[in-house]
Amino acid sequence: MRVIDYMSASPVTIREDADYGKAFAIMEDQDLHHLPVINAEEQVVGILARRDLQLAARFFHEAPAEVSDAMHAPVVTIAPDADLGAAVTRMMEGRIGCLPVCKEGQHCVGIITETDLFRALRDLLAEKKD
Repeated sequence: MRVIDYMSASPVTIREDADYGKAFAIMEDQDLHHLPVINAEEQVVGILARRDLQLAARFFHEAPAEVSDAMHAPVVTIAPDADLGAAVTRMMEGRIGCLPVCKEGQHCVGIITETDLFRALRDLLAEKKD
């Protein structure tokens, strides 16, 4: 089982210099819990969780602030051809809920979340049952 088999391809991303309010709107509109943050070269430089935005809203009190002020960096990533077990290990060790999936140069091609890992577990258990 590989990351590419369970990741969500072509994830929604946001630029690090965008207003954090825009990130909140994107997450609300698309029902997302995680948003990879990219720079001008479209390389992943951070990750933004819904919880980060809630904390930022309390801290900034609607003052203008950029996504880079609220994101987690450096970000832990994984390659699409990595073993799914490696993704589980990185997420458990980092106590994180997702990994941006990146090719060379940190270009984001997907995202893998805890929910995706549960799907993989379900599939594995169904195979064992048969």
